Amino acid sequence: MIRSYLNKAGTFTKLLFGLFLIVAVALTDFYTTKDVSFSIFYLIPITFITWNTSKYFGIAFSLICAFIWFYFDTNSLSEITNYALHFWSTIVRFGFFIIVTILISKLKILKDNQENVIIQRTSELLNEISEHEKSKAELLQKSSQLRELYKKIETIKEDQNVQIAREIHDELGQSLTAINLEVNWVSKKHSDNPDVVERMYEISKIVENTIGTVRKISSDLRPRLLDQLGILPAIESLLKDFKNRTKIETELNMPEATAKLDSTGSITVYRICQEALTNIARHSKCTIVYTDINIERNFLILKIRDNGKGFNLKNKLNETKTLGLISMQERAEMINGSLEIKTTENHGTEIKLMVPIN
Repeated sequence: MIRSYLNKAGTFTKLLFGLFLIVAVALTDFYTTKDVSFSIFYLIPITFITWNTSKYFGIAFSLICAFIWFYFDTNSLSEITNYALHFWSTIVRFGFFIIVTILISKLKILKDNQENVIIQRTSELLNEISEHEKSKAELLQKSSQLRELYKKIETIKEDQNVQIAREIHDELGQSLTAINLEVNWVSKKHSDNPDVVERMYEISKIVENTIGTVRKISSDLRPRLLDQLGILPAIESLLKDFKNRTKIETELNMPEATAKLDSTGSITVYRICQEALTNIARHSKCTIVYTDINIERNFLILKIRDNGKGFNLKNKLNETKTLGLISMQERAEMINGSLEIKTTENHGTEIKLMVPIN
């Protein structure tokens, strides 16, 4: 409490307290014998004044303390037999007090400089933290804006896919079907000409193959099952096509209940599943793919696991060729879902998607 008061007190108050300390030490020195050297205790007021005021006040108090010590040590100059020796001792003690005063003053300056450096560095760190927080807030805002932009782009792209798929399936598909009917009519019309019949047959095969290709393109752009029956039958159909195309075995476990997702959610889950299967076909070198779909606590949980070679996820994400993985994560976040990838080299890969459902 006294220390706190003195820290707040002015220079005059501190000088008075220093004089009080000198009086206390001097009285104690007076009542002790000359055999007891008491000069070391005069450093108490000297140290206090030098530390709390200035070096010059410390020198003045050193002079006062040296004189008081000399006065009491010689019994008021009445018993001095060798003035030179006593004056020399007094000068030596005064010099000692001065050295202590200078050292304490230097230590005080060093402490003040260190505190100023700490305060300056603390201020700089606070400014850096403030700038960091500001940059972090800006990055979060930019990230949110980019995510909204990505969502908008995906929505526009899917809307265009729907329109293109409908035009391809309806207009181009109908035109090809009409061509095939005309080819069959010509074949029947000239059934007596084997060359014409054979040529029309080849053309009909080409038209039928083209119709199949058109349907596949239309389905890739926008699966009709997705709009007609929902996400679960669409994924089941996707796995069948994957098996037929890649000759990789598939196992599917899914609930009988229907997952109620809106149009954006359904196509997003479908695209993530489609991208996962594409990556498996390209890179995994697996022999079987396990797909589990569950509905738990208003969440659709989709797990796709293979027995392939796996990979180092951290190194893979640092590569520039892994846009598929990044795209899958962005798609999941777009519908407030989460995507988790577990993989180790030579032990396969598992992709877990969790999406909230209505």
